[in-house]
Amino acid sequence: MSTAEPVAQQSETIRKHKEFLFPAVATYYQEPLALVRGEGQYVWDDAGNRYLDCFGGVLTVSVGHANPTVNAAIIEQVKTLSHTSTLYANKPQSDLAEKLYQITPGRLKKSFFTNSGTEADDTAIHAAKTHTGRHEIVVLRHSYSGRSATALSAMGHSTWRPLPAQIAGIVHARAPYCYRCPFKLTYPECGLACANDIEELIMATTTGEIAAFMAETILGVGGFIVPPPGYFERAVEIARNHGGLFIADEVQTAWGRT
Repeated sequence: MSTAEPVAQQSETIRKHKEFLFPAVATYYQEPLALVRGEGQYVWDDAGNRYLDCFGGVLTVSVGHANPTVNAAIIEQVKTLSHTSTLYANKPQSDLAEKLYQITPGRLKKSFFTNSGTEADDTAIHAAKTHTGRHEIVVLRHSYSGRSATALSAMGHSTWRPLPAQIAGIVHARAPYCYRCPFKLTYPECGLACANDIEELIMATTTGEIAAFMAETILGVGGFIVPPPGYFERAVEIARNHGGLFIADEVQTAWGRT
């Protein structure tokens, strides 16, 4: 961080933020920052101070702020066509879907684009329920899924759950948290107890037939929890044995971020 001359009074932007925005739109620090611009890996506040942005716009600015190539593409698209809805085909969307098909492994050919991780997780859960005809979902403790009613019901920690679960049928398995193992065991002697416990969870808290098992490949908000080798192979095997699909929540860990 590099600093400018100190400013005596509170930023006008911060004053308006506190006065006119919902309290839920919280800011970090007792003295919040009002950011005005960014360039590459740096951001500046309205007092002229420069900061190294290790936050990355909540992990969404992986190519840096005001990236010239990205900016040029956005400007060109807005100058050409702003919005058509999904009722009409358009070239950028079709080209991107084709590109994803070309670079992704396995049989992944179809894409559905959303505006946020919340919408992506919601869509995946609804698709799993529709496809299987079942409604119960297994998620992980310490997980984060977004801010809709479904996503908040799948939330794996109280900090982000302002209300009780609004959607029934979502159960929480123990996280593959080797550093703070919920079973007080050590990998690999544990035999993947966290994955095997999903079997008992399904048999004890669901109908025994689930729609899906959804998990972040690395749990982000929960503390950057990295599952041990073999965890997903075993966890997904159990889910599929009980009729469920596997939803890989890669909102935070997607391409180029891990």
